Amino acid sequence: ETEKEVTNAAQEQLGLNGPADAAQPQEEPVDENEEEAAAEEEVTEDPAADQIPAKQVVEEAASKKNELLQDISVLQDERTGLSDRLEVVIASLERKGGEVQEYRQYITSQVDTTDATATWAAITGWIVSKEGGQRFAWNLSKFVAILLVSWIIAKFIQNIVNWLLERKLRLSRLAENLISRTIKNIVLVIGFAISLTALEIDITPIIAAIGATGLVVGLALQGTLSNFASGLMILVNRPFDVGDVVTAGGITGVIDQMNLVSTRFKTFDNQTIHVPNNEIWNNVITNITANHTRRVDLEFGISYDDDFYKAEEIIMSVVNDHELVLKKPEPQVVTHDLGESSVNIVCRPWARTENWWQVKTDITREVKRRFDEAGISIPYPQQDVHFYTNTNGAPPMQQEG
Repeated sequence: ETEKEVTNAAQEQLGLNGPADAAQPQEEPVDENEEEAAAEEEVTEDPAADQIPAKQVVEEAASKKNELLQDISVLQDERTGLSDRLEVVIASLERKGGEVQEYRQYITSQVDTTDATATWAAITGWIVSKEGGQRFAWNLSKFVAILLVSWIIAKFIQNIVNWLLERKLRLSRLAENLISRTIKNIVLVIGFAISLTALEIDITPIIAAIGATGLVVGLALQGTLSNFASGLMILVNRPFDVGDVVTAGGITGVIDQMNLVSTRFKTFDNQTIHVPNNEIWNNVITNITANHTRRVDLEFGISYDDDFYKAEEIIMSVVNDHELVLKKPEPQVVTHDLGESSVNIVCRPWARTENWWQVKTDITREVKRRFDEAGISIPYPQQDVHFYTNTNGAPPMQQEG
């Protein structure tokens, strides 16, 4: 009670109304019947009433998640721009000897793909973002455009080089084609390197790797380098050109194309054969069509019983009657050999190179026909065999057969 009095006196001095007991909230009496009714209402309440707020919570969470995923695309766009600027700083720091591994790991870190929704949102966001899909599409279009322009420029330069080489220097067609193709390929390689930079690919390591492996590649390609040197010697000496009929490297055919490694032949039975230049240069090269005219060498054999003067007249008549035989140099028909079974007469007319085969076949067919009409035979190879028999020491008997 003394404590209450002191408390009440202090409250009065402070201007507070009511005794200390009034400051404490008094509990209202609760009727027991009311508590039982409330409990029954809680038990009999419909369960669906609790599920409605739960569905709303899930929907709100999903909506919030979609909003966050959309924000990720914006953040990735901003991150790409920051990464580009950070890459410049990292490269400078690396040149000065600083540690850049952690920064590299940050730049190359990837999006978590365990959540399919997050992954799809990241992909779609990257496609529509300026620093993602739009940037890649722009770079890809530049890559294709640079390649197309490089090809057009390469073809234009190739045509100019062909014109200059043909009009000014007058090189062989092989040399012209090879030089123009080489220049075209160089332009295409340069254009391809530039187009790679459009895709934001650093080609410096590629060039460094090519330079580092140059010695190894050179040692591994000794045979190719030998063919390359032989190709240069062929171009300088020009033993043949495109369209010539050549026997070289064990092949006879028309020269179709040549590069610094091999030469392509087109044979008369329509086969395409590639012969290494080293095989051609280190062996005998016969250019059959290098000159405008060629001599047709023919040989006819007649029987010893036939008149060779008459045979010579027939052959000369056939030669003079052929329209593709050249008058100069004059054709020659002469008996030059007495063979084992025939008298051989040589016929040597001249014709233009492109008519050589036709002249040879025409004269051969006509001479055979005229010999048959004149009764001059072309003998088969034959031998006379003589048999001798000896009976009881008597002189040998000769039998012809």
